[in-house]
Amino acid sequence: MRRLVSWAFVLFIFAQFGGWVSVSEAAAGPHPRSKATAGPQSKQQVARLARLYFLREKGLWATEAGIKIDGQPVGSVSKGFYFSVDRPPGRYRITCVNPVSMDYEVEVQIEGGQTYYFGIGVPQVEKQGQNLLNQAVAGSSGQQLPGTSPLMSALSGAAFYQIDAAEGPAIISQLKPK
Repeated sequence: MRRLVSWAFVLFIFAQFGGWVSVSEAAAGPHPRSKATAGPQSKQQVARLARLYFLREKGLWATEAGIKIDGQPVGSVSKGFYFSVDRPPGRYRITCVNPVSMDYEVEVQIEGGQTYYFGIGVPQVEKQGQNLLNQAVAGSSGQQLPGTSPLMSALSGAAFYQIDAAEGPAIISQLKPK
């Protein structure tokens, strides 16, 4: 039994380190990688992507909201959570899919190398008192983004808010990653 355990341990170590290494390779140390075998993305390419955070700060009765970019699902957020995606620069149609009301859709221009924070909250209405109550109970920080359709905006139970990039990291630090 002891011998079987020893062999299992050796095989485990072998699998963890990717197979046998010859003595001469081990003595030579790590090999420098040529530019031709470097990773698929250089730092310059990565710097051109923008990071988009989607978050839900609060909500007394907030349901989980799905997020789509150009019609493709990218994730979902619920109260107290966030997630992020990276995208190249361009114009995107972002949709908040709310299971209990109409979807809320906005168009945004994304610049490469920038970070954007989009909060999910209750849409603002004409009555200021109602807006204050809505924001306190299930709102989001930032400025509400205008929807692509007045009908969609009027019948949606959720809206997108753009949060200032300087305030975003502090808000994210209070939430959990999804």
